[in-house]
Amino acid sequence: MSRDLPALLPAFYRLRDRQEPVALCTIVETEGSTYRKAGARMLVDANGIYYGVLGGGCFEGDLVERARTAISTGKPSLVEYDMRGDEDLIWGLGLGCNGLVKLLLEPLSPRNDYQPLAFLAEAVAGLKPVVLATGFSGATVGRSMAADEERLVDLGLNPDEFAPLAKECRGALEKGRTRIFDAGDTGRVLIDVIPRQHHLLILGAGPDAVPMARTAADLHWRVTVADHREKNPGARHFPEAVRQVHTVPEALADAVDLKTVSAVLVMTHNFNADAGFLRSLAAKPPAYIGLLGPTARRAKLLEELDDGQRAALEPHIRGPVGLDIGGESPASIALAAIAEIHAVLEGADASPLDLTPSRSAA
Repeated sequence: MSRDLPALLPAFYRLRDRQEPVALCTIVETEGSTYRKAGARMLVDANGIYYGVLGGGCFEGDLVERARTAISTGKPSLVEYDMRGDEDLIWGLGLGCNGLVKLLLEPLSPRNDYQPLAFLAEAVAGLKPVVLATGFSGATVGRSMAADEERLVDLGLNPDEFAPLAKECRGALEKGRTRIFDAGDTGRVLIDVIPRQHHLLILGAGPDAVPMARTAADLHWRVTVADHREKNPGARHFPEAVRQVHTVPEALADAVDLKTVSAVLVMTHNFNADAGFLRSLAAKPPAYIGLLGPTARRAKLLEELDDGQRAALEPHIRGPVGLDIGGESPASIALAAIAEIHAVLEGADASPLDLTPSRSAA
């Protein structure tokens, strides 16, 4: 499972608008220690310009040339980089990355309607989770089937013809886990779960909200900033991709689709507004609700809620927000807060990697 897709879409939209061909490079299988895992993607255009990183610089140069070949021939291909042996330092590419990576290169153009990437882009724009099953061996190479919460889509693999695979796709969407499906003589298929894009809602558009929004936008999260004030002098300082709305606390659900919100930062610096926004969040709390300010302020805010609201919100509330990284500037506070949100949303404990053997060896 990878969350890199939103980062590729601006480049994809530009290339598609110009009707230019592109190669979609997807890691389909790995062994040992690798920079990225199955499901990670990169785009390469016909000029060799690439968007995204798959090998940390280990094999991108060679991969770009192979991707350009896929574009010129119009045929998908499987590429393998085996960097596990010491001999690779002498006879191979000299990569020294200590793992094996298999990638599928798919040429996309107006001839195939830029599928399957066009379907994935539509799902990301709609804040929908989606599964993409793509064959990378045998008769299914470069053929796909997609599934969202409502439908199965034939992108070269017909759901009726490949019923067992269709069942696996629906199961993967429910479990949220990327895996490889062995379809026997038909070939091997990567069943990749592309989760819903993280959506951060910032309540309060003061100057300290700007670095919060920028840091989240740099991660290619969806960012919405809502403010209760009629006039917001800081509006022009937010990144262009950030959506800004004006709403009073009690009308928050009308201004923002709260079902799509992953995390909220409550930072209006107005006690009554903060309390009002918390009440509006109680009906459907997101996974993370961060409160700026000291612990005593958090306690007073919770006292403003009724028992039902408090019970609904308390398991999700963090306050003061952020990890202890020793900074006091707005940028440091934003880094600490967004890092904590990132860890919560990804189910990580935010411990150092050198103290987490299973992660440091990956």
